[in-house]
Amino acid sequence: MDRDELERRVDVLREEHPHRAEFVAAVTELADSLDEESRESLGQVLLDRQPETGGFDVLNQRLEEGGWIKRTMRKVEESEQRTREG
Repeated sequence: MDRDELERRVDVLREEHPHRAEFVAAVTELADSLDEESRESLGQVLLDRQPETGGFDVLNQRLEEGGWIKRTMRKVEESEQRTREG
């Protein structure tokens, strides 16, 4: 799946799943259906999105579970921390 399609899919998922836990679950389900290259692109799409504010309880749970979401979310958290320290 190309990047433009992934961006559209993420936007649709965000609209359909306004709560963080639902959105993370939907993105995880999407990722599970993709090949390795598309998962990497999805991770980049997520990293490039404007970070959301709020608790990281669901994201922290996903980090503990491991896999590509762990690497992706760790990068998001590090980026947000650098922004706050700015």
